[in-house]
Amino acid sequence: MKNKMYQITDIQIKKNNKNKVEIFVNGEFFIETYFSIINNLDLYIGKMLTKQMLEALKRNDELTSAKNDAIRFLSYRPRSVWEIKKKLKDKKYLHHVIQDVINWLTQEGFIDDRDFALRWIKSQVIKKPAGRIKLKNELYGKGIPKEIADSVIESFFEQEDELKLAYQLIRKKDVSLKLKNTKLDPKKIVNLLKSQGFSNPVIQKIFEDFPINEDRSDSYSDRVDF
Repeated sequence: MKNKMYQITDIQIKKNNKNKVEIFVNGEFFIETYFSIINNLDLYIGKMLTKQMLEALKRNDELTSAKNDAIRFLSYRPRSVWEIKKKLKDKKYLHHVIQDVINWLTQEGFIDDRDFALRWIKSQVIKKPAGRIKLKNELYGKGIPKEIADSVIESFFEQEDELKLAYQLIRKKDVSLKLKNTKLDPKKIVNLLKSQGFSNPVIQKIFEDFPINEDRSDSYSDRVDF
């Protein structure tokens, strides 16, 4: 018994989106898909298709749609692999489609968790100085695998002095408080440093270097080489 054949009876370009078309099979609407798929699969009015070819068309459409959603998501800022997977999962894409998109993005160089982690660390430190603990937790929260997060953190702090970052944070706080004619409060400083993920040894070192309980006429920049 011969396989049933299906004929493309019409292909209409969407008026409000020239990148998409509507395909009609055997006189009935079959699918709305991307114009690029028409070229990739060599589809045209009158072409005969098998059921398997129609299923392949659907798979191509879903994969192309998922790729476009991923690229759109990446256009706002870099993303971790986990973030993209979550976004596509929320959009109800099937697991194998999501994995195909991840593989494609990786091969094209659009995603790289190690590169993402380093960029994220640098951007966060520029916004507000932070320590290893906070930065690691943020990377974990972005779904960065522990071994990558830990490795990138250690690599970053081989070049960047964590104690120096803590000094910068306190200096900014000190300047802000002086504008309000307020002195640094030891308890608030401890809470600030802890909230920004600095370790106890770093916090202790700051207390040793800076008598923050005393009235200071000089600034931190006079005491520390920034």
